[in-house]
Amino acid sequence: MPDTLTNLTQTELLALALEASRRNDAGHALAYLKEAAGRADASVQALFMLGSEYAQLGLVAEAKASMAKAVELGDDFPLARFQLGMLHVTSGETDMAKAVWAPLAGLGAEHPHAYLMAFHRGMQHLVNDEFDAAVHTLSEGVALNHVNEPLNADMRRVIDAIEHLPGRQAAPQALAEERVRVAPDTGAGSEVEPSHLFISAYTRRGKPH
Repeated sequence: MPDTLTNLTQTELLALALEASRRNDAGHALAYLKEAAGRADASVQALFMLGSEYAQLGLVAEAKASMAKAVELGDDFPLARFQLGMLHVTSGETDMAKAVWAPLAGLGAEHPHAYLMAFHRGMQHLVNDEFDAAVHTLSEGVALNHVNEPLNADMRRVIDAIEHLPGRQAAPQALAEERVRVAPDTGAGSEVEPSHLFISAYTRRGKPH
């Protein structure tokens, strides 16, 4: 495969990575994305997708590093900024998450990703133990988001986790742990890695967004 990868364009590598992700073929997806992200012409999408794949595999340090590069390269790609903040939250690094998220407050109401303003405020409420406000604001974000339904589904899982954890006081700690018990698309009662948040936002639509 290495010799073949060098002959592929960025567009081809990303398309193959998405197809591999749909087949749950992490090995090939990672190979395609590492090739794309390691080139001088690496795109924000390649770095974002590589970070997502690392997160899905539980390689959090690598995921944060790749997502941070995507944020640095693409100021016009706020989804990467939001997901990097989520990675910090799942690592218990709430101050770093807040710092990463801060620029999202400046998204204008007409921005195509304006819903991320509500999502990041909702997550800030969550890490501040303001559980009712978190549920309310995350729900507002879901109502505003008409372009990224997979991310809405992920935020509904976060809302569900908040509402069903005993006493709610445990919610921020639970989100920082390895696993959160939520109800995924395939049925209730399963365990979903927090990193699942970062993969479904683009694979179900066939492209990163």
